[in-house]
Amino acid sequence: MATDMTTEANTLNALNQAFSVYPQTIKTEPRVAYAGTRGSYGEAASLAFFKQDCVLSPYKTFEDVFVALSQGFIDYGVLPIENSSTGSIAAVYDLLSRYQYYIVGEEEIKARHCLLAPKGARLESITEVYSHPQGFSQSEEFLKDYPDWKCIPYFNTAIAAAYVAEQNDPTMAAIASKRAGEIYDLEVLAENINFSQTNVTRFVIISREIELFENPSRVSIAFRLPHRPGALYEIIGIFSVFSLNLCKIESRPLLKENWEYLFFIDFTGNISQNTLVNLLPIIQEKAEYFQFLGYYPQFEEK
Repeated sequence: MATDMTTEANTLNALNQAFSVYPQTIKTEPRVAYAGTRGSYGEAASLAFFKQDCVLSPYKTFEDVFVALSQGFIDYGVLPIENSSTGSIAAVYDLLSRYQYYIVGEEEIKARHCLLAPKGARLESITEVYSHPQGFSQSEEFLKDYPDWKCIPYFNTAIAAAYVAEQNDPTMAAIASKRAGEIYDLEVLAENINFSQTNVTRFVIISREIELFENPSRVSIAFRLPHRPGALYEIIGIFSVFSLNLCKIESRPLLKENWEYLFFIDFTGNISQNTLVNLLPIIQEKAEYFQFLGYYPQFEEK
């Protein structure tokens, strides 16, 4: 069953409206939210993308950022979507699908995890470590040397650092950035403990509306396909016809339908308004559900 015609028309209308005012610019001092607190990688990504010309608001969870956007408290959210060492961050993909907001940009931040503890603590005194699950995953090789430590998942790496500082207990430590240690006056017991020294987290910037900033080059979409042989193959073949490069394919299970999946795809290439106006209806026709996620500039290292 093809995507609803109203959804298809609304997508193209919104996209054409964005093209009619291209290129858009970020408003002065936008209100920006990230998950975490001061010293988090989300804060670093926010400052890097918006060049420090923004009003920053930290929120505890990823969904809190989406809720703030839905209630109009912020203009943009900044969220991690994948890590070069541990892969995609499933919760953010699920939230993008649920709230149906748009990606308008991306930023990459190098993650350099440290083991942080109150002053006077030593490796031998640690019994509990707090961090975001991604912090544990990315530091698993280091943690293997300390099998007796209890690893306790926390909302965010920097929030974990703030909590450990507040407790001021020499048996507690956090995995977070060196800057978080400086902010919360914690001692670095071990530095660069992530197993990959090229560890990078990709963040996406989300908005309630489609916005096209200068030189967009990456498109993100999501779709669900009918359960029949060759359905995914047919979709993938379309990108070859349009000479587009598939640079990301991710699938997420649908919670209310067993063994059904939502596919997330990123592609790049020589993409124009005409390309999208012709390409998207073809994909929508073959899909049971379709969602346009954004057309935005790829990250370029400064």
